[in-house]
Amino acid sequence: MIVFDTLDELESYQGAFPEIATIIGVMDRSLPYDQNSGHYDTPEKSDVKYIIDENLSSDKGFEAEHHPGMKVMEIVLEGDEIVSVSGSVFRMESGRFLIYSGSDDVKRGLCYTLPQHFKAVRFIF
Repeated sequence: MIVFDTLDELESYQGAFPEIATIIGVMDRSLPYDQNSGHYDTPEKSDVKYIIDENLSSDKGFEAEHHPGMKVMEIVLEGDEIVSVSGSVFRMESGRFLIYSGSDDVKRGLCYTLPQHFKAVRFIF
């Protein structure tokens, strides 16, 4: 299952993904905006972890690591990028999120015009 929507609608997905309550808490505190690239635990020490990436998009992009048995939610914090999930293509901009299976073939950091710096957070749950 792939979900692509706006952050304004994030709360409406809590019934399907209870971990979203933790993600909303992290985003409301602006933690990913203030933190550097790296792997982080949520302050609540829940089953939700997150990874912050700062990269330059390119025409080739890069393969995302797999997280079998998990879900991944990606939110672009700065800039924008194209993400390909098992052949479906999504333009990630501020204010959008994408949820996909950690087992999917994912290519991130693709550009649609010129390379651009972007910062994104990926929640793993």
